[in-house]
Amino acid sequence: MRVRRLWIQNFRGIRSLDWRIPPDQRLVALVGPGDSGKSTILDAIHYLLGDRWNIPFADTDFHGADVETPIAITALTIDVPAELRKDTALGLWMSGVDSAGELYQDPADGLEPALLVRLSVDASLEPRWSILRADGSSQFVTSTQRRAFSTFKVDDRTDAQLRWSRNSPLGRMSSNDGSERAALAAASRAAREALVDQEHSTLNDLATKVQERANQIGGGSFSDIKAGLDTSRSSMGAGLALYEDVVPLTSYGLGSRRLASLAVQQLAAGSRSVAVVDEIESGLEPHRAVRLLAYLLGDDNYAQVLVTTHSPVIVEQATIENLATVQNQAGYVTVTALGGSDEVLQRLRRARPSSLLARRVIVAEGKTEHGVLLEFLDACDQARAHLGYSTSAGEGVAIQDGNGGTEVPLRSHALAGLGFSVAALCDNDDRAVDGPLAAAQAAGVTCFRWEHGHNIETQICSQLQEQGLVDLLALAVERRNSEHTVLDDINSVVPGRPFTSLAVGDWLLIYDMGILRAWVAKGDCCTSR
Repeated sequence: MRVRRLWIQNFRGIRSLDWRIPPDQRLVALVGPGDSGKSTILDAIHYLLGDRWNIPFADTDFHGADVETPIAITALTIDVPAELRKDTALGLWMSGVDSAGELYQDPADGLEPALLVRLSVDASLEPRWSILRADGSSQFVTSTQRRAFSTFKVDDRTDAQLRWSRNSPLGRMSSNDGSERAALAAASRAAREALVDQEHSTLNDLATKVQERANQIGGGSFSDIKAGLDTSRSSMGAGLALYEDVVPLTSYGLGSRRLASLAVQQLAAGSRSVAVVDEIESGLEPHRAVRLLAYLLGDDNYAQVLVTTHSPVIVEQATIENLATVQNQAGYVTVTALGGSDEVLQRLRRARPSSLLARRVIVAEGKTEHGVLLEFLDACDQARAHLGYSTSAGEGVAIQDGNGGTEVPLRSHALAGLGFSVAALCDNDDRAVDGPLAAAQAAGVTCFRWEHGHNIETQICSQLQEQGLVDLLALAVERRNSEHTVLDDINSVVPGRPFTSLAVGDWLLIYDMGILRAWVAKGDCCTSR
């Protein structure tokens, strides 16, 4: 089963969302600033299509705590499991969807069969799942039918998936033949040693499958996973759990536990399952996170995988067709797929992937502007922190190196088109930039330029008097670690007889201040190389 279209109303930080997922996009990595609603989208899908029945809704789950406006989470799903398409199940409630994601009453010719599923919660805090039709008719959905949706979530709460219980994935898989009952009885009488006699039980067959799947997705290098008694939660009593040799998997690091949880839940959900993974990089080294993403994309056991990430490495390494940005404007959330993006956005992503994780982006023309902005923001942060205000990091500000003046308006325009708040800082000595920059401004970009005819070096030097030039050259010597290097930079643009020292007073005996300013600026002596 796959989600083709998702609507969310009044759920947590989302007042309204209407997201059409491209039909050929099997894996979606949601990126964007913190608190934009990425994790809320995953929770909504899990609550709607997962098999949990005791979801503890609270007033704070309503947008703005407005319990008078019900929560409504609705998904238009395709590739519906065969068992649900039967007339005795939900077959008579099938709808149709066209290539644009529009809903139709019946699955007529030319339309893809679909189910419209809704979870609604009102002020009573009682969740209600139902199947809808385009005409507004509805039918209650049972927990058994919801389990057939084969949807599960991976987050930091992994321990329950690594233990046997009545409702855990391991417990459900083992209950098919009842093998866990004998093992649990023996375990309660003789603790973990009793399970040695269960070596050839289906419990250990299942543990072997988990081991193989966990190793495939990079969960670790497991060689002896088996069922064992977990006594680490003494306050809750001992329970049957997965072990690697004598160590319970619940004692492993977060990343390994999450990957083992993913393996267990996928086995329980069966083939063509839907997985939602919050912060896919959590607890993982970058290479393991990238490996996991590639594995999920290529594993046919998954019909659809939806993940969130705050990792620039994931943003950079994922194919751009699998990325989608999330923006939240006062609760109105938009999800924009990056598949089919032009070369400008691809260059932007490669140059500074963290820009797609920010709330506000400043596109600077080059390395000099980038360095100046870093120092400027640092000074602003110190002043704001002293006054008790948030810093630039808290405001979600990132700096993107535009890699040249003509690129600044193009990258700024592209980011603004995705819903980012964007500012551009560029020189004013290249008239070819004027048109594209005006187009970027029309798209909502705030543009900062120097005075007409100036670049950043000439603008800075144009305001300096003698002592200012002395200080600038001293800074250049400090940055370049060599007076001779700075002198060579200046002399590279001085016609005629070269200077033999950085004594500005001596220079002024021969040349006008305006000429000296131009030479220092053109020499670019403060730029790091």
